[in-house]
Amino acid sequence: MYFGVLAYSGNFKIVEEQTPYDYLNIQIGMGDTDFCWNLKKGERFISPKVYAGYSGKGFGEMSNLLHRFAAECVMPKETAKKPLRVLYNSWEATAFDVACDKQMKLADKAAAAGAELFVVDDGWFGERSSDHLGLGDWYVNQEKFPDGLKPLIDYVNGLGMDFGIWIEPEMVNEDSGLYRAHPDWIYRYAARPVLEGRYQYMLDLTNPEVIGFIIGFIDKLLNENNISYIKWDMNRALGECGCAHLDKEEFRSIWYRHVQGFYSIIETLREKHPEVEFEACASGGGRVDFGCMSRFDEFWTSDNTDPIDRLSIQETYSLLYPPKYMRTWITDAADNDNRRVPLSFRAHCAMCGALGIGMDLNRVGGGKLKELAGYVEEYKAIRSVVQFGRLARLKSCHRDDFHALQYDKDGEAVVFVFLTLRSRGKYEYTLKLVNLKEDVLYRFVLDGKEQCLSGSYLMYHGLALRMAADFTSKCIRLQEIK
Repeated sequence: MYFGVLAYSGNFKIVEEQTPYDYLNIQIGMGDTDFCWNLKKGERFISPKVYAGYSGKGFGEMSNLLHRFAAECVMPKETAKKPLRVLYNSWEATAFDVACDKQMKLADKAAAAGAELFVVDDGWFGERSSDHLGLGDWYVNQEKFPDGLKPLIDYVNGLGMDFGIWIEPEMVNEDSGLYRAHPDWIYRYAARPVLEGRYQYMLDLTNPEVIGFIIGFIDKLLNENNISYIKWDMNRALGECGCAHLDKEEFRSIWYRHVQGFYSIIETLREKHPEVEFEACASGGGRVDFGCMSRFDEFWTSDNTDPIDRLSIQETYSLLYPPKYMRTWITDAADNDNRRVPLSFRAHCAMCGALGIGMDLNRVGGGKLKELAGYVEEYKAIRSVVQFGRLARLKSCHRDDFHALQYDKDGEAVVFVFLTLRSRGKYEYTLKLVNLKEDVLYRFVLDGKEQCLSGSYLMYHGLALRMAADFTSKCIRLQEIK
């Protein structure tokens, strides 16, 4: 029996109990240890939804059942069938040192790499020079952008890219104008010191004034600038379930109320700005669930972008969530850990979802930039198959000697293969494909050589792969010969 479960919003618990009688109990519902809702006369409480997927044909069929359900019933209908753009994010290149001229230079290289969306991350607002200050003051920093964001946006648009920006609207630093003006707008207990997390406090989204403030500044930002993408971050958990806005007997309902407030903000903004793409991010993948999927266009899967770790993260993610909603970046993470992973391996890993680039392009020379652009061009050719196709996990990095995935759609298939550490003396590997038509020929290029093989041969005999070095990867595109 294979069972997949998705909690629709916060404050759920999923309990699995293996009994001594060869069956498994799974209990799903609201967590009553830290949740209480006081119903008054005539009121009603509607719990969040739970979706469960079952298949008697294994995890692969279960995953694709949930992927299809998500696309047909959960994703926002206006964007469910729209492919996600290749983005470049400036964080790893500049961190908080954001300035208009520096971002323009990065935009030149991002455009040369083939990016379709240029995203300015943290550091563009208020007095934000580190993570100690500025959160909550959502106005453009005049020293970094003397004429506002428009000159940079116009420059980015002139290069053929759309413009996006990072926000963390639910948080505030103590060292900020917002906190000094409204110290009562955060979660806190009246008789205790406030706990900081990452030098920040969490705004009270049970308070309509706070919700109005957040909607107001994001709406103003989008109305005044040609912004087509928002990276919505949330980098700390709720530490104190207490606030000035509610009576004490309601404190055990705060986390649920916060999620509902969060949903009301994004729903209002989507209605006001239906053309804007919203990405859900919470210290990486902290908000990966079907509740957010119905209100956002993609997920940031994890802050861990090491390609070796990502193979495992992405495989586990794909059990329940579709590849289109898995934003994946090519980064320098492996190099920063002194692990020399080729650009090809990093690129192929990121091409398994919605491709993005997070590398410090200031350190990328012309030859490497051209190579990067080649992978981006290759991804654009296979994007519809990866983002909208059927996924099969052929080999697992958790139990096999190499890792392999296959996507197929409308007579085309894309296969990714990854070898991390080669066994001594082993160079040849065999990979059997799935979901092909037995009596149809497929054309593909492998190791620079074009081949034509039948679906029957590819499924029952398999592809012969030569992988003679650590961190070898391949991207193979197969097309039906009509």
